[in-house]
Amino acid sequence: MKNLISMRAVDDSIVKMECYDRLDSTVGLAREYAKAGYADRYAVISEYDGDHESDGRGIYMSVILRPSIFPSQAGLLSSLATVALLTALEEHTTDRLGIGWVSNIYCEGKYIGGVSIEGKLDNFTSYEYIIVSFAVRLSEKNFPPRIADLIKKVFESDNDSVTTIIAKTVLNKFLPFYSTMKTSNKFMKIYKQRFLLLGVRAKYIEDGRKRACRIVELDPASCELTIEFSDRTRRRISSPTSLIMPKSIKLPKNK
Repeated sequence: MKNLISMRAVDDSIVKMECYDRLDSTVGLAREYAKAGYADRYAVISEYDGDHESDGRGIYMSVILRPSIFPSQAGLLSSLATVALLTALEEHTTDRLGIGWVSNIYCEGKYIGGVSIEGKLDNFTSYEYIIVSFAVRLSEKNFPPRIADLIKKVFESDNDSVTTIIAKTVLNKFLPFYSTMKTSNKFMKIYKQRFLLLGVRAKYIEDGRKRACRIVELDPASCELTIEFSDRTRRRISSPTSLIMPKSIKLPKNK
């Protein structure tokens, strides 16, 4: 079932949202719309997504952007979207959330989703479009519906689902970040503060082989990691495909 709604975001922009109970792929549909010329800030949202079928109910949202940024800035957009997703989810749970590399979200030490980005260049210096996709599992244990959400769902005329309510929160966090990318230092400070993987063990992939390593440093400006091997040698890495990240992290007992 498709539901078309609009909202005025906190940065005063108008966002068109196409909401579904279930969809084969939010990013696939958003890609079709982007190629067809749909406007900046058009969002496709689903409670269930075929690309993440095993993950169950959640927020699966892909947003079409038509930004005036250089290709070198696209990585920064991913980090800002991750901070936006984290801070939005914190409004809907009291459980501990944190960031993994580069754009993963952990809840109580367990991986629950994250952000991905794809785009099409119209030349070597700018984008025809970028699609930012948010995908997060919503277990009732970690994200119980709040009473205010339930009242909103029953009595408001747009009859938003809890998933749509949280998706709106994500957009209201992300779009101001997107509008102020050139002044991103404070957002990257949040990214570093909420980064969970310092000291965590991972696997580094080199020439098809896996080497045990430990994550020892994060550069908040570039989001590059420094890893250390058992012989104390270190390597700076920028590609997430070169590391196998843990699906769960042991957190301190105290919040």
